[in-house]
Amino acid sequence: AYVYLKNPPPDFLPRVGIITISGLAGAVLARKDSRFKKIAYPLGLTTLGISVCYPAQAVVIAKITGKKVISASHQTYEAVRSLWTKKEDASKLQQESKSVTQENKKNREISNVQFESAIELQSSNRTESSPIESWSTKDPLPSSGE
Repeated sequence: AYVYLKNPPPDFLPRVGIITISGLAGAVLARKDSRFKKIAYPLGLTTLGISVCYPAQAVVIAKITGKKVISASHQTYEAVRSLWTKKEDASKLQQESKSVTQENKKNREISNVQFESAIELQSSNRTESSPIESWSTKDPLPSSGE
């Protein structure tokens, strides 16, 4: 950590500044409110600052979290539904939930691959000196002669 902070990437310190200022702004906004707001404002604004500074990772994490929330809500719905159905229907519901669980495992494997590829993409972009260079119309792949 010491070596990394001694020679940080060019975009690291401005990003840390944005994230820190957004967290402190949340603390200032919630200084005389309820305990919930004292926790929610700094956490929410810090999360917003992180998502602004690291958009690729934020999108991937949002997709993964959304899929997990949907999966959990579906499992909860099935558990509550099984409590209200007859015994005969319970075996059918268990078979349906097993197929849904297998599908969720496949989706998790796919999302893990997407998350790893986004991290690799971000690490390859660290060598650039400015984000504007990545927006240019230059071909990002080296030519066959290089």
